[in-house]
Amino acid sequence: MKNINPLGLFDEHFLLERLTKLKDPLVKLESYINWNIFTPVLDVAFTKPSNKSRMGRPPFDRTMMFKILILQSLYSLSDDQMEYQITDRLSFSAFSA
Repeated sequence: MKNINPLGLFDEHFLLERLTKLKDPLVKLESYINWNIFTPVLDVAFTKPSNKSRMGRPPFDRTMMFKILILQSLYSLSDDQMEYQITDRLSFSAFSA
């Protein structure tokens, strides 16, 4: 079936505004926590020996991955379910960005 109402240019922005007005707990969490304070600790904890060949995919942002682990713990989600929820839910996607 063809989608007769495709998303407009600002629809995602309006949806995020509406979630904020509806007291989205992830927006509140984002406002209370300065995630940048975790970056130095995460960098020390996950430092690997340098890869001289620069082969393979570069790693994901460590702070983003930490935020995803927090979400996964709060909502008791498996890895597969977390991946699905980030893809499906606008609030999860905006929080982990």
